Amino acid sequence: MAIDNLPKKTFPFILYFLKPYFLECLGMMIIGVLWSIDLSLRPYLIKIMLDKLEMVSPHADLFTELMVPALTYIALGFGINFVYRIYDYLSLRLMPSLYNDIVIKALDYTEQHSHSYFQNHFGGSIVNKISEMARAVQDIVETIIHRFASHSLALLIACFAMASVNLILALIFFTWVIAFLVSSYFFSKEPYLLSEQLSKTQTKLIGKIMDSVTNILTVRLFARQKFEINYVKAQAREREEKAQALRWSNLKRQAAMETASNILMGVLICYLIYARQQGLITIGDFALVLMVSISAIDAVWNLSRDFLEFSEQLGQCSQTLTLIAIPHEIKDAENALAIKVSRGSIEFKSVYFGFVENKFLFNNLSVSIPGRQKVGLVGYSGSGKTTFVNLLIRLFDIQTGQILIDGQEVSKVTQESLHENISFIPQDPLLFHRNIAENILYGNLHATEKEIIEAAIKANAHNFIKDLPDGYNTLVGERGIKLSGGQRQRIAIARAILKDAKILILDEATSALDSVTEHIIQESLKKLMKNKTVLVIAHRLSTLQDMDRILVFEKGQIIEDGSHQSLIDKKGVYAYLWERQRGGFLPALH
Repeated sequence: MAIDNLPKKTFPFILYFLKPYFLECLGMMIIGVLWSIDLSLRPYLIKIMLDKLEMVSPHADLFTELMVPALTYIALGFGINFVYRIYDYLSLRLMPSLYNDIVIKALDYTEQHSHSYFQNHFGGSIVNKISEMARAVQDIVETIIHRFASHSLALLIACFAMASVNLILALIFFTWVIAFLVSSYFFSKEPYLLSEQLSKTQTKLIGKIMDSVTNILTVRLFARQKFEINYVKAQAREREEKAQALRWSNLKRQAAMETASNILMGVLICYLIYARQQGLITIGDFALVLMVSISAIDAVWNLSRDFLEFSEQLGQCSQTLTLIAIPHEIKDAENALAIKVSRGSIEFKSVYFGFVENKFLFNNLSVSIPGRQKVGLVGYSGSGKTTFVNLLIRLFDIQTGQILIDGQEVSKVTQESLHENISFIPQDPLLFHRNIAENILYGNLHATEKEIIEAAIKANAHNFIKDLPDGYNTLVGERGIKLSGGQRQRIAIARAILKDAKILILDEATSALDSVTEHIIQESLKKLMKNKTVLVIAHRLSTLQDMDRILVFEKGQIIEDGSHQSLIDKKGVYAYLWERQRGGFLPALH
């Protein structure tokens, strides 16, 4: 089921994905508590053994005297190792599944964004951000469960252990811990902002690299390799500066924290020596405080480092959510039903639409197309032909008015059902980097191998497919780059034939074909058009002679409407274009 909404804030977003893994998280937290207890418990057992060694008679049996604390120490070692393996198992169950859930659901949500969203963002950047966010959430969860909770509890237990030895020692240590953590928190603010900035520049860099690689043929044909490298280099330099600023901030913080740790150890050792001289503590106490201090300082150091990494991860998630989790511009209406298309009649009623606010391309556009009528759309580039079909398939939403299919308003039915009932063959079809059979099957996922081949035969694609080394199992390359333009077009036509929707839209569907193949495809398209409502966008007017009707667009208005012959007889704009076209295409607009 499609994801309609994602939390826009980082922590609600994380909790949203952690809900199915409550038991795993609880188990990992319990193990963290056991680890924090162990941090002070085993040093305490060593203290007991050292104190016994100091007090025991030289002739006493040391094995007997030390057996209980020694065996307990050894048993705790095995026990903590066992619970760590349980932790690893729980982490194994949680982390890969959590990553998978975030990637799949974020992709699901992203793919529901409007057409304009993908026009305004690099595809490579979107993919990179989703992957980055999934990894960052994994790290955040690991940090909160394994480090923040367990290390904080370990520090509290360490303070109690020191208090059992000497209150002044506990006070020194507790004061230092508070000062250290507070300063770490303030130190982490700068890296958080720098990390967010680095994430933004990283996204731009990935996007520009993807853009350059995707258009590598254009780069080569125009001999612009150096230009592209310099174009990317500028963005890479910006990323380098942000990365250096982040590392410099970390360097300063690390130097300050290491100095603070050394000062604490110096103070504790001096006081321990003084306390031992005064007979205030035993040798076991001396060892306990040193061992707990070393472990606790390591825990505090990890906490401060985690603050930094945590802030960086939060910055990554926050920046990604501002890109991914924004509200969808085009949504299904509440309680939207699946559209039911029988004849495929189309009606535009007083439609107002513009890409720029308060500047309409369509200004009170109204037109009715009966079901199963074949209609050609003609006009110069920018006249509104493509926008007309884009509004019909709801790639954009109109400002006011209605667009209806068989009396059902397209804005009030589910987008999925709308698109299921419309076949679209674009001028420049893009194929998936999958095999040919999979690309054709996209038209009808339940089609058999026989039906795939039949569709390819009708599209005049079967002959060239079977001559390929792997036939229908041939991979077509990214965006279908391993096939010629005409071959890609025929695969797209086969896909539409297999879909067999009631409404068919052709956007210069045969423009990439040679004249012989075009004639064969036109015959196939005539069969495909039977009993369908057809919209054909064409610059080659000769392809529209058999249309039932032709709509001539100019600046968002339909200025002429009629059959090919009636428009020729009218001697208007269409007749002018017909007379002036060269090689079957419209003349340039002056």
